[in-house]
Amino acid sequence: MKNFIDIKELSKSELTSLLDNALQNKRSKKIIQNHLNGKNLVLFFEKKSTRTRLSFDIAIKQLGGFTTILNKEDIHLGNDKESVSDTINTFGLYADGLILRVNDHKTIMNASKLSNLPVINALSNLSHPCQCLAGLMTLLEERGSLEKLNIVWMGPITNVANSWIEAFKKELGFSFNIFCPETWFEKYSEKMKEYGISADLDGIVSHQINNQILSQADAIITDTWKSMGEDIKTQDYDLIKEFRVTDNIMKKAKSDSVFMHCLPANRNEEVEASVIDGNNSRVWQEASNRLFVQKEILKKLF
Repeated sequence: MKNFIDIKELSKSELTSLLDNALQNKRSKKIIQNHLNGKNLVLFFEKKSTRTRLSFDIAIKQLGGFTTILNKEDIHLGNDKESVSDTINTFGLYADGLILRVNDHKTIMNASKLSNLPVINALSNLSHPCQCLAGLMTLLEERGSLEKLNIVWMGPITNVANSWIEAFKKELGFSFNIFCPETWFEKYSEKMKEYGISADLDGIVSHQINNQILSQADAIITDTWKSMGEDIKTQDYDLIKEFRVTDNIMKKAKSDSVFMHCLPANRNEEVEASVIDGNNSRVWQEASNRLFVQKEILKKLF
């Protein structure tokens, strides 16, 4: 594995191995390792970050490496300044690897083509694979296996949703259902078609909440409605409200169903405060697992 860009590029065995190793590493409580052996990785953040920045920075240092963290305001990258190719080539002069959190997925793809260094996708408008891996690890930690788990995604399609669809396609044993406003149905369908999944025939995507499916849910996942800073129209916003994760929604699921969210969250918008702060919420466990899955990504690349 030269780069880590999308879950779809991992084989099923690579994915399951990464998750198993991350969980084993967490349980062993080993901290200092020397897999990076003094290597310096550039973390470039075109978008603001809290958990991604902290987890990658600490993961690299725990593996014996060093970090150089740059925000978009720190460098010359921009249409009227320096090109992506010149910026990536410059990074390559001084660093051993690149971790990019960007607005446009094309930036990551271009970086992987332009640079001989390992490139890691720390978030783009199209995918957020590290977050999805942390979610999968959380479920594995909770239930011991992903087999026969019923996972429900609520709300519009986001980069995190895209990564969950890619994970679902790997046939890890869990079912995946999406409840979203009708206005997002076409976007989900297009994503499904990439993998030969019929969103309509297979009943994966529905613009109505199916209480029968919900009653079997082991996990309910959502994301901020303003993902990647999207400007949601007022009429669409009104449609999404039906797909908030509320106490009532959680009560319709299994009694031990867990709630997950990538954070940051807008309480009482996409999720009620009583849900995200309740006993069935695993958002902080999921956030902590970012450290362990990212350490495994780094170990595989180096």
